[in-house]
Amino acid sequence: TYIQTDAAINPGNSGGPLVNLYGQVIGINSNKIIATGYEGMGFSIPVSRAKTIIDDLVSNGYVTGRTRLGIMAQTVQEMYTQIYGFPQGVLIQSVGSDSGLKNKAVQGDIITKADGADIADMDDLYAVLNRHKPGDTIKMTIYSTALSESAGGQKAGTTREVGVKLLEDKGETQ
Repeated sequence: TYIQTDAAINPGNSGGPLVNLYGQVIGINSNKIIATGYEGMGFSIPVSRAKTIIDDLVSNGYVTGRTRLGIMAQTVQEMYTQIYGFPQGVLIQSVGSDSGLKNKAVQGDIITKADGADIADMDDLYAVLNRHKPGDTIKMTIYSTALSESAGGQKAGTTREVGVKLLEDKGETQ
């Protein structure tokens, strides 16, 4: 559920308040739909839906209950799939010391599946993480590249399945 608004929403100012005639915050400006030849439609998250997040941020400094893997990663670039034959997925740049992937994956490995879902990009990975809570264990499929082999990982071109315990996201890493 969103509030449709005619307030100007542009890159860089989403997240600002939507106020009523009395100066009360009634929403958080979040996105805008734009189409050629049409005026864009702006949308805000009602403050009633955002209140739990706001309360969490004020009392804890982060939103509790969100998960992370404890890695730094990025979507595999199309160039890598074309030149090196890498599969689509999420390329691991580093594995944190607290990560459930420690000793199971290394820099250069690619996450291709998580919890049974194909992972083509970071959005896919976040979608899987958002369905779980900290402490849950999920299965992931990891593809090793020549990059990971040189970092002490498995032989290039091999795939393996690992169980990974999810951490609580306090803003550290992915």
